[in-house]
Amino acid sequence: MKKIYLYILFSILSIEIFSQQDPQFAQNADNLLFTNPAFAGMTEGICASAINRQQWVGFEGAPVTTMAGVHTGVKLFGIKGGIGLSIVDDRFEFEKKFQAKVAFSYHKKVGLGTLGIGVESGIINNDLNGNWKYPDPNGSEDQLIPQGQVRKIVLDLGLGVFYKVGERFYAGVSVSHINQPDINYPKVAAASFLRRHYYATAGYNFRLMNSPIELQPSVFIKFDGTKMQSSANITALYNKKFSVGVSYRNREAFIPMVGVRLLNGLKIGYAYEIPLTRMISVSKGSHEVFVGYCFDFWGANTNYKYKSILYL
Repeated sequence: MKKIYLYILFSILSIEIFSQQDPQFAQNADNLLFTNPAFAGMTEGICASAINRQQWVGFEGAPVTTMAGVHTGVKLFGIKGGIGLSIVDDRFEFEKKFQAKVAFSYHKKVGLGTLGIGVESGIINNDLNGNWKYPDPNGSEDQLIPQGQVRKIVLDLGLGVFYKVGERFYAGVSVSHINQPDINYPKVAAASFLRRHYYATAGYNFRLMNSPIELQPSVFIKFDGTKMQSSANITALYNKKFSVGVSYRNREAFIPMVGVRLLNGLKIGYAYEIPLTRMISVSKGSHEVFVGYCFDFWGANTNYKYKSILYL
């Protein structure tokens, strides 16, 4: 019964039942590669990260999203840039969405910082496999409901611009799904496409006088052409090892988070999302775990520890 209620709720909140937004994360400052291809190669060495998000805990069949990414700077024919790879597995009840995309970024020194211009290309695989029950006793088919297992694979394109000034400041804008791929399942009499998603983000890092504490405010905005979602975060980093922060997503959630960086440079983060909507009466919130590490195969950098949570 919970599955039925959850799917009905998702259908009401969605503009189109076969169209869904990009996966949502709470730790956006640690997940810049997924939303902006121009970020590829903006850190030293090779940086890899993974996020697992358990959304709406308490609902059977609630969304579960896992993202993994890796990126590094490159220099080809004297041109500096970066490359990156992102893989996402997004599951919600009967539907599974797998996305893989490769990012390429061109870097140029501009003013006090580095400007990146990036493009990305990949595939999205939508897989739907549910047991449907019809209200009429004969079980006649509804042309808008897929029968059995159906799958659709589409090409996906995106681009972005990212600017970074050392460890102090960053800002970026990007757009995903430029080609608005048709994700309508085969043999389904409905029109559905993945809307363009527009992103904007910015962050700043400053030390409190001569103390070992750094404050790192940041903002993140997502817009799909119909609905805008924004969140603001403030994180305090102590001695470049321990972090405590909080985010607020407009009228949707309050998100406390903590993080730690181990001696070997491994970073672990955790966020607990408390819903501010009616979902709080039926859900225990959402959990999100982040793991990241930067390393250098060629030994160019002897210190692998992260210098700032903003640029992981």
